[in-house]
Amino acid sequence: MSQGSRIDYLMMTEPMKLTIDAMKSHWALINFDLWGDSMVIFKGPMEIDPKDMIDLKELKRGTMFPDGDLLHFVIEHFGDDIEKGVLRQNILVNIAEEKLSHRLNDRKVLRWGDDLYDEDRRITLTAVAQTPVSIKIHFGICIDSDSNAGFVGIDEYHLDVDELAEVIGNQYRADMKRLTEKCWRMRPIM
Repeated sequence: MSQGSRIDYLMMTEPMKLTIDAMKSHWALINFDLWGDSMVIFKGPMEIDPKDMIDLKELKRGTMFPDGDLLHFVIEHFGDDIEKGVLRQNILVNIAEEKLSHRLNDRKVLRWGDDLYDEDRRITLTAVAQTPVSIKIHFGICIDSDSNAGFVGIDEYHLDVDELAEVIGNQYRADMKRLTEKCWRMRPIM
């Protein structure tokens, strides 16, 4: 991370639509005055044209975006390459899996690749994009179910969406801080 372990953070109280603009560099700075590495969390629908889909495998597969609201995490890390972005995405997915599993005692949350499922119903969708100056991560957790697209929403589990957003966001920020601090304190072998 370019500025040590700091991630500027905003949890929106008002719903908003996720558009492809959120995956462009400096989106959080331009729209919310968040400088440097950032995380914006909000609820709302997706409004992305399928031709703008980032994950080419999902595009070729014909994956549909879910209708209804999602809990969105839009993260930007400056100076990272796509591989490091995918590794950060994996950390975020692991955190979400742990937090959801903890809250769904009687259900098994399964991780297949970089998505979470309840049996064969998908709970999440995610993508990583390289910009000229940063990597962007989008991680969406369905709030509303959309059986036509194969998604189950966490509304079926009666979870507190704001609490879930907060614990996932805080854990991700803490893990990124620990990652940076771990790099600082390791001495080289000569």
